[in-house]
Amino acid sequence: MTWSGVAADGGATSGFTKEFIRFAKTGREEGRVETAVKTYQRTADGVMVSLISVVHVGDGAYFDKLQTSFESYDAVLYEMIRDRETDPTKKVGTEHPVSQLQMAMKTLLELDFQLDRIDYGKTNFIHADLDPETFASLQTERGESIFGLLLKAALEEQRRQSADPNAGLNPFSVLFALASQDRGQQLKFLLGQQMGQMEDLMAGLNQSADGKGSAILSGRNEFAMKVLAREIGRGRKRLAIFYGAGHMPDFEKRLHDQGFAPVAEHWNTAWDIRRKKDARSPEAR
Repeated sequence: MTWSGVAADGGATSGFTKEFIRFAKTGREEGRVETAVKTYQRTADGVMVSLISVVHVGDGAYFDKLQTSFESYDAVLYEMIRDRETDPTKKVGTEHPVSQLQMAMKTLLELDFQLDRIDYGKTNFIHADLDPETFASLQTERGESIFGLLLKAALEEQRRQSADPNAGLNPFSVLFALASQDRGQQLKFLLGQQMGQMEDLMAGLNQSADGKGSAILSGRNEFAMKVLAREIGRGRKRLAIFYGAGHMPDFEKRLHDQGFAPVAEHWNTAWDIRRKKDARSPEAR
């Protein structure tokens, strides 16, 4: 793990990667989308923080494995823009455009939705995100809207494809996949190859003229770090931040600024993309 070319502890960076999400091709039209769990420790007080990156739609076994792993933490700080007094186990609506997009992906890709598989009622789960009113206020303050961000994302994707014509999705390949009898597998293979670009896309969305970053990324991460400091102050020694993979490079920088150095890394398989005749149980690496 590197910042400006050196490890957080000043030592060698061998064995650590800079990505939090990646695609690994394993065969013809087969592969894996993997997300990272990276752990950092602060020498001054021995506190350990794991950044558990996630994609919000994935294989059921992926979410089950994550759920089991949460048991080893004193506190799991999770993302969810909702009112503080709302029961975290209560089903949320799908009126928001982002929620609608995630639900559509779940159906098209034949995957499971994070909110349907993760038990947010666990005693060590701690809400570490903005409430809707505060988030909306912060967006107004920074001149943002969800539709503006989607437009910015589209323009960023267009810029990326202009720089590398092979970087984006081929629309004919998408149409072919939609018409395929094995639609879910075909679409997952096409989209999975793009998932590694998520971090670059989120970094582009987080740019702002005033240098404060976007509400949807920097604003929420700032709040989560305040919750982290509060929980550390309460004596928690082993904590996790459970957020989307696109948030993690920013979290990593914030941890580094507070004296945390990388100590461990492993990867979980979020999408195990195999043709049906070869399907086996997903594995984590």
